[in-house]
Amino acid sequence: MEPQPYPLPEPSPVPGCGQRLSHVTARRNARPTYDHSAVTDANVLLRRHLAEAH
Repeated sequence: MEPQPYPLPEPSPVPGCGQRLSHVTARRNARPTYDHSAVTDANVLLRRHLAEAH
């Protein structure tokens, strides 16, 4: 596997995928409160979902 540049770019959701909605919503809700940990968690979960399901 190729090394990834740091910081990783934010993953983009797949249109029409219902599973990704909760991750994108969590990320969107965490940004205004400056909860960078929650943003990172949502990105990790979205990346994992994209790798497993798409």
